[in-house]
Parts: sequence; structure tokens; C-alpha cells
Amino acid sequence: MKSKFLILSISFAIAATLTASTSYITMASVVSYNGTSIDANLNATATPEHITLSWTGNPTTTQTITWRTISTDTKSKVQYRVKGTTAWTTSTDVSPKLLTSGTGDENITTGIENIFSTTITGLTPGTIYEYQVIGVDVSSKQNTSSLSSFKTEKSNNTKTKVIVFGDSQSGIPNNPEYTPWNNTIQEAYSQNKDANFVVNMGDLVEIGQNYQHWNNWFSAAKGVIDKIPEMPVQGNHETYQNNNSDSSSPQNFISQFSVPQNGPYGHIGQTYSYDYGNVHFVVLDSQEDEEAPGNDSFLKQQASWLNNDLTNNKQKWTIVMFHKTPYYNKATRNNPSVKDIFTPVIEKHHVDVVFNGHDHGVSRTYPINSNNYYKNYSKGTVYYVTGRSGNKYYTDLNKKIWDATFYDCQDSPAYEVVSVVNGKLNIAAYKYNTIDTIASNKNNKMYNTSTKIDDFTIDKDNPAKSTKLKLTASPHTQLTIAGTIQKENNVFVSKNKAYVDPSLIAKYYKGTYDVNSLTLTVNELSYKFKQTDLLKGDSSKVNVDALFRQGIDVKYNTALNSILVDFTGRITPNMIAAFKGFTFGNVKPSKPVVVHKDQYGVVTGDGVRIRTGAGTQYSSKGAFALETKIKILQAEGSFYKVSHSGITGYVSNQYVKITAK
Repeated sequence: MKSKFLILSISFAIAATLTASTSYITMASVVSYNGTSIDANLNATATPEHITLSWTGNPTTTQTITWRTISTDTKSKVQYRVKGTTAWTTSTDVSPKLLTSGTGDENITTGIENIFSTTITGLTPGTIYEYQVIGVDVSSKQNTSSLSSFKTEKSNNTKTKVIVFGDSQSGIPNNPEYTPWNNTIQEAYSQNKDANFVVNMGDLVEIGQNYQHWNNWFSAAKGVIDKIPEMPVQGNHETYQNNNSDSSSPQNFISQFSVPQNGPYGHIGQTYSYDYGNVHFVVLDSQEDEEAPGNDSFLKQQASWLNNDLTNNKQKWTIVMFHKTPYYNKATRNNPSVKDIFTPVIEKHHVDVVFNGHDHGVSRTYPINSNNYYKNYSKGTVYYVTGRSGNKYYTDLNKKIWDATFYDCQDSPAYEVVSVVNGKLNIAAYKYNTIDTIASNKNNKMYNTSTKIDDFTIDKDNPAKSTKLKLTASPHTQLTIAGTIQKENNVFVSKNKAYVDPSLIAKYYKGTYDVNSLTLTVNELSYKFKQTDLLKGDSSKVNVDALFRQGIDVKYNTALNSILVDFTGRITPNMIAAFKGFTFGNVKPSKPVVVHKDQYGVVTGDGVRIRTGAGTQYSSKGAFALETKIKILQAEGSFYKVSHSGITGYVSNQYVKITAK
């Protein structure tokens, strides 16, 4: 397909602040996808359109097709045939369901259209079919869609290929800009014509009840979702009713996508599971904040269903998908209820990969189980954030402590290709961008061909061929705030207790710390410490136990030797009452070391590690030798007094010079 330069008007979302439209040049396929013209019929006509494939039954023998027409069409049907044959099979007449939606237009505030859906059964596995959809108008005239095709899954299949898209939304409520989404989905499909289906990871559109956005979204995806199924995940923006982000049940989403109806009561059409090949896929609804604010039963009901679903899962691979990120990349936007309620079930059943959207960056974690990080994929679940496939980007993303890898997507949309062949799973992430927005986005970069940014493999049959991971504990205990490792050596250990400076936490969250009243204020909530929480009366050194007892979420990750501080609102009085305190710096030397004059060392669980020379770089090479063990004389403040061969010095969990007495 030929490309040509086209002047467009587009807006990009920058962090939480959305700017006005700017003009720029783009290499679009043919047209732009940002129209705002809409009528009382939501622009629907008597000819079927917004045709979308999905599955509600067995992919080997069934195919579900959903479409829309003008509301005056009273019935519709599908004709289909094996490709290469001439005789059509016609479905029975399908009755419509009326969809009423906001329009985003000041003069025509609502509109209506008919939604039809039917499932063709009795198909032959591994077969290509042609089909067309016929609408019957009020005068009994038949209006036929263009010819398209689909392919059933073959029997005993152990090969699956899926294209995954992060958020495709426009980013601006009153500007339904979906040209970037068109570029991404069309490029991804053109490079992967053998894909079995596609998945959008939620936030398909900016305003779920504004049909200007849906018209552009469907137009941009035409030619893909009518050829291979779309098995979507719902996001928070699907619940938004208007530009003020007032939320409700995502009716437009539920009405327009036909998915398996096997979810828990109250979540039908939003939570579901299905098998393709030797992979079990599960889709969850993470939108408690929008659909049931403060009511954890919204997520717990799904978690209970998920536990039962995974208990009965017999497939070799399991992939779970939901929109909001339990392991996030935004500066402070966490999703603690989702993490606390979904991930224990996920990790109990050792789900292989969890896909998320929401944060608009591409990242994958170490294998995680119960907040512990591993290098071995058999010990935990990998959480993969899928970036953005559309117009909106964030400027406050960064790699977090739990991330094995991270890619910012300010410069370009991205997509993932998931391939499973027998016991091998591969995820390849690509950036693709032909839209020049450098005038409004200094980080914009052109990717005129799909450019691979991540290549990740889990091989269950040959684990040694899986992607290698490095997981190295810091030689000094780190402070990590909202998943972001703080650069300085800012944790002090004394008598097996760790102390941190609350002003660092306040600075990160743009809060305050009053050293006189010992009060930390973050997100308009205050946390008051006592003199007994301090190290020798130093207001800049507060015991991390005191942080937890004030309701601040504190964890210690031993694999990376880091204290993780976050504000989740999930620490309960019962948890505080049961809390016994953390233990740090419990030094019991077990390995012999040699200490020489003018060397540096750190206290570790193995004793005191020494390295030669000054500076801040650390190497364990040459640190241990089969000679006299170092002797710990006594603990003095936050330091340990040590001695060997007449050389005495003080070492803590930070670099400290050891000199002759």
C-alpha cells in the first residue's frame, strides 16, 4: 500500500495535562481517523459495519461475528462458505439489541444504533471461510458488507500467535484522534498475517460513552478485526461517560464485543476465559475504582472465580490479562487493591505471564512470587506492561526495582507479538511510528519500520534457552520509594534496625516532613513519629518499623537488598498489631576475609566484604581468602567495630574505610 504525506491536526497527551491541538505532518495510509461529525444514528447506516470477529465458543468449530447497523434495520444475517467454493450457507435472521450512547456533540447529545451478533457453529477445524454480513432495512432491501474471511483453529493445535496492543486511546476527550492507533494496528497485522487473534489491553478509547471515539476506533481497525478475532480487555476509560470522567458500567464496550459468557455473576462480558492451542487465557476487570469505589468485593469475587478457573486449567501455558498494573511504571500511581487481591491467586497457580496496560510504557518484571523476585521462571510470574498503541503518552515513567527491563514509549507507540510453540513462549515488542510530532513532543522519534525493542523467551522444554536474568543484591541496603531506587546510600543500620530520612520520601511525593513535630505529610495524609523512633535523637533517621506502624507500606526485598516504601492504604490495624519488626544487618561472619590497611568494606549477611582502593564501585573478586576471619568487637551506633591483625576500623552497611589503629 502506498504512503503519502498528509497534514493532520492531532493532540498528544503529556502526562496528566492534555494540550490543545497542533498541526504536523504524518505519513498516514490514506486518511486520518479523527472525525467529529456525528448524527442521531451515531453515523450508522443500513449497511453492516464495525464488523468484529471474536469467539464465544470453541475456536476450532465456531466463529462469532458482531456488527452494527442503523436502528431501523430490524434483522440481519451472515452468509459464509469455505474459501474456493461457490455455495453460501446463510445464518438464521439475527435480532438486534439497541445501543444508546452519548455523542460528544453539543447539539445531538445522544444517538442510537442496532448491534447484532451471531455465532456460526459446525465449522471444520483449520479451514478458511469467506463471509459477508447482510442488513435488511425497513423496505426489506438487503444491504451487504464487503467480502471478508476468517480461519478456524486446527485440531490438536499447539501453536499460537497473538498481537497485543497497549492503550489505543486518543488521550484528549474532545479530540477523538485515532490515526496513531490505525498506524499501529495496520503495521502490526501487515507484519504478522499469520496471527491467530489480537488483544487490546484496555483503554481502547478515551471516553467509553462518547461515540465519536468508537467511530474512529473501529474505522482505524477495519481490515484487521474483521479478519482475525479481537479478544479485548476493558480499561478504566471504557467506563467514562463524559469529559469529566464520570464513570459507570462500560455499556458500549460490553455491547460491541462478544466474548465468552463464563465469568462470575456481575462481570459477564468483562471477565472471561478461553483456550487457544495449548494456552489458557484469562481476562479480568481491574476497574474497582471506577465501577465499585472502595468495595473490594468487586475484585474478590473475580479472584474467587479465577482460583476456580485456574484450578481446572489443564493447558501447558497460562496467560492472564487485565488493564491496571500491579507492578507499575508511573511515578507514584499504584494499584494496590488489584495487586493485593489478584496477584496471590495468580502466583499460587504459577501463571506464566500477566499482561497489563494503563501505564503506556513497555516493561517486564523478574519472575515474582509473594513479593519475592527470582531469576528462575519456574519460581514466579512475569508481569508485562504493554506500552501504548495510540496517541497518549506519559512523561513520568521509569524503570522500577521489580523490572528486569523497561522501555519508555514517549517517543513512539508499540505493540507485542506473542508466539507459543509447544513448550516455548516468546514475546517480541516493537516500536512503530510514522507520525512526526517533534514540535509538540521533543522525544518523538520516527520508526518507519517495526523496530524490535524487547525479545523475551521462556522455554519450558529447554530452560537453559530461556532469556537470562541478572538479579544482584546491592552491597549496601537501598531505599526504594514507589518502586524507584534512590541513588544515594541512605539507609543506616544499627542494632539490626534500619533507619531512613522521611524528607527523602516527602521530596519524592512532593509532600513535607516537619523535623520539629516529626510529621511526614504525603497525599494530604500525615504520619507522626516519636522520639523513640529516631536513631540517637536524629530526626533524619527514623526506624522503618515506625513507618509500617504508621500505616505506610514497607517491605524488605532480600534478593536486591532493598527497603521498599509505598503508600497503598492497604496496611490494616490487624497487620500492624501482628507486625514483629524488621531485622537488618545481622552479621554472623562465616567466610574468612583478609583486611589490609586502607581498604574499604561493607557488612553483609556473610560478614565483612573488603575491596581494594577508594571510590564507590564494588567488586567481590578477591574479597575472600582462606585466612583469619575478621573479628567483630562491638556495635557502636550504626557501625560495627572490627579488628584483624592489629588493624581496627568501623564498617556499616555502607562503604567505610578501614585504617590502622
